[in-house]
Order: sequence, then C-alpha cells, then structure tokens
Amino acid sequence: MRCLSKILWFKFMIACLAFIGFLLIPYQIQAARGVEIKSKEDLSHKSGKLGAYRALVIGINDYQDKKIPSLKTAVNDARKLASLLQSKYGFKVDLLLDRRATRKDIIDKLRDLAANSSADESVLIYYAGHGDVDRVLNDGWWVPADAKGGDSSTYLDNTMVQKAMKGMKARHVLLVSDSCYSGTLFGEGRSLPPLIDDRYYLNLYSEKSRWGMTSGNKTPVSDSGSEGHSIFAYQLIKVLTKNEKPYITTQEIYSQIAPIIANNSEQQPLCSPVRDTGDQGGGFVFVASTTSSFSTSDAPSYTKKSAPRPESDELMRQKEVLERERQELAREKQDLERQKALDAEREQLAAERRKVEAERQQLAMGKRPSVSTAGETGRDGRFIAYDNGTVQDTRTNLMWAAKDNGSDINWANAKSYCEKYRGGGYTDWRMPTQDELAGLYDAAKSRPVACNRGYNMHVATELIDITCVAPWASETLGSGAAFFSFLNGQRYWDPQSFDYNNRALPVRSGK
Repeated sequence: MRCLSKILWFKFMIACLAFIGFLLIPYQIQAARGVEIKSKEDLSHKSGKLGAYRALVIGINDYQDKKIPSLKTAVNDARKLASLLQSKYGFKVDLLLDRRATRKDIIDKLRDLAANSSADESVLIYYAGHGDVDRVLNDGWWVPADAKGGDSSTYLDNTMVQKAMKGMKARHVLLVSDSCYSGTLFGEGRSLPPLIDDRYYLNLYSEKSRWGMTSGNKTPVSDSGSEGHSIFAYQLIKVLTKNEKPYITTQEIYSQIAPIIANNSEQQPLCSPVRDTGDQGGGFVFVASTTSSFSTSDAPSYTKKSAPRPESDELMRQKEVLERERQELAREKQDLERQKALDAEREQLAAERRKVEAERQQLAMGKRPSVSTAGETGRDGRFIAYDNGTVQDTRTNLMWAAKDNGSDINWANAKSYCEKYRGGGYTDWRMPTQDELAGLYDAAKSRPVACNRGYNMHVATELIDITCVAPWASETLGSGAAFFSFLNGQRYWDPQSFDYNNRALPVRSGK
C-alpha cells in the first residue's frame, strides 16, 4: 500500500507540474514575440520597450574594374543617410563605402543580420551603386565594388538579399535600393488609410513587416540630382530631415517623394512588401529619437481622431489621382508612338514591295537591277557616309545602314527587318554578327544614350545613328539570341522574344 501511495503521489505531482507549464505557455509565447507595444508612450526610444534599430548602409562610387564607370553621388548619399539615421532616428549604423563594399563583405553583413537580429529589432538595408538587369531570368543584380564588368557571376543577385530578409528574426526589415532593382520581388502593395492616428502606427509596429522601396523599376536611374545627391536620395533625405512628427512610415515617405521623382525624371519609384519574405501586414516605422517638442496639447492633427488634415490626406488623394492620370497619359503616348512606328514600317514595306516588283520585272526582261549612284556626304576617320543612307567602313569593307530601326524590336522581327532592308538599292542586307558589332565599339568615344538618360555608349563614329544600347546579332542558341552592348563593349544573350532596348542595324559585305 505504501508503494502504491507513492506512485499516486508521484503522478499527482507530475499532473500539477504539467498544469503549471500549460498556464505558462502564453507567457512563453509573449517572451518569444518580444515586448508588446500597447500605447504611444511605448513607441519611443526612451520607453525601454522599443526594439533596437539597426542599419546596413552601402554606397559605391569607385569600382575596381575600370570597365565599370565610377559614380558621383552614391557615397555622399550613403554618408548623409547614415548620419541622419544615427542622429535623428536612433539607428546603430554599419557603413560600407567604396572598396569595403565587396561582394563577400556585403554577403557577410547580410548573413550576420540574419543570424543575429532579435525579434524586437527593426533593420534597414540601404544600397546606392550600380545595378544591372538579368534579362534571361527576369531578375536584378547589385554590382559590388570588386565586380568584373559584364561577368554576372561577380554580381550580387537580388534574390540573395530577399533570402537574407526572410531569414532575419527582426520584427521589421526595410530594403531601400537606389539602383536598377527588379520589381518582380515585390508583392501586393497596401494603400494608406483615410485616418492616420496613434493606433495606425502601433498596429504597423506590432505586426511583422518586410518592405522594399526602390528608386526605379527595370530602367536605369540617374546618378545626379541636387546638392551632390541622386534625385531619389535627395528627396528621401529631405523628407526624413524635415519630418517633425514623432513617427513616420515608409508609405508616408514614398507618397511624398514618388510624384516629385516621377515628374522630374524618367524614374518611377516602387514601394511594396517584398514577396516570400514573411511579411505579415506590418510596416517600418521611423521613430524620432528626440520627442520633447511633441505634446498632447499641440500635437498635429495626424495624432488626433478628428477630420484629416487636407495636406496629409485630401492632398495625398489628389496627388494619387494626378499620378494615375499621368501614368495613363504616358501609356497613351506610348501606344501612339507604337502606332506611328507601325504606320512608318508599313509604308516602308510597301515601298520595298514596289521596288522588289520593279526589280522582278527587270529580271524577267533580262536586265540587271540597278543600284543607285551614291554621293559622299561626310567622313569620320575610317567611315564614309553617302547620301543613299549607307556608311562604309574602309577598315572592314562592311557597309552599314546609316541608322537602326529606331524602336524596341525582338530578334525575329529584327532579322526580318535587316533582310528586307533596301537602303542604297542593295538587296543583300543582313543581320550583323557579334564580332562585326564589336568592330564599331570604341571605348575612347562617348555619346549619350537616347533611350536611357544618364548613360553613355561608345560607338566609333557619329555617322551611324544607334538609338539604344543593344543591337541584335545573328548568332542563336536554342530560343536565345545574341546582342552586343555599346555601354560596356560586352557580348550578351537574350530570349529571342525580348524587345527591351534592342535594335536592328542592317549590314552588308563589300562596296
């Protein structure tokens, strides 16, 4: 009986301990999630309840490979933003500039944030430097300081940044990228509510977030702006500097800077959650480290449950309407330009058909088709231009069309365009090879790129009008096709269906 009593007592004690453990589960969960922010007094650096704010700020002007052109504003942007984050918003900043921002260094810093960030922290990642677009995989790259121009294996894939964001334990992670960045990483955006009050900021801070804000989509972005900063960094720093509120969110910043940037450049900034990184509906809240100037009695109307201020809500809605109208007008303009290009191409095809028919009739009569006699109109080194729209390269004995087709075109249509081209009365025009296009590259000569502001391309002569950076070449491999970049003199491959910045430039052999 005593043994049985001991067994029953032992079972009773186990049951009690299990019940106590069950009661402690909510507290364990609470501890795992971090300190709960319940009031606006908690949402301050002085409360002791706010998680740490950390930033990795990267700026690269000077690249090791001389094929990669230096930038002017990236380092200044990074330094100014780092100083502002530290002094006004209480961030602990890790700054990587120029040659310190190698691929290994950036990856090591990202992995450190993923491994060592805690559940209450907010992490900001800022990058200013060159970016490039992976046209094959529809992705993007950052170009670190030790990258080799044209060798994508030395670049930093944007998906690496995405994985690091997903792996971080931090409550909030914000990526800000002032470079060419792939919009495919973005998920569905969320608009601002009609009333922005304390509850709005508390709710955003309480839920996990993974957001990104970029200076552009898949187009090159400007390295110049105002006061030694890029146009994107200037506006971002300006808003953060002039902010007089105790809190400001990423969406509020974006709503102020996006229309200004879009109206003063060809860039269209983006701001949305980054998909597949664990975003749960929260948002990154910048909390001012000094809040003594704010009091309940004189707090601006965004903290009060009253009618929204016109400049913060109604004006914002009006700006959004104007922005949508601007985008719609831009689309209509693009459609009109495409229609004009199609009409011009149809007219050219009709003229070519008439000419081919005349030549066919001459052949039927036993006559040789005539080639128009050309008069010389200009010389540029080894190149001679003629009034029949052709340019002769006396070094290679190749004859080039004096201009490309003038608009984006896929590989198949470019090949057809070259073969049907009848400039100078010749019928043996064709698509050039990569080697032939490389013969037109001259790194010592530079001219602005008409289709991409802020970039220069290097073509050996001004007599040939190349309107964008990437003429198609004749080489193919499966569904891929070659092209040549006059930005850096490199040879690349794209899907044959791709038509972004690609051109058709006819060539023929001999005089």
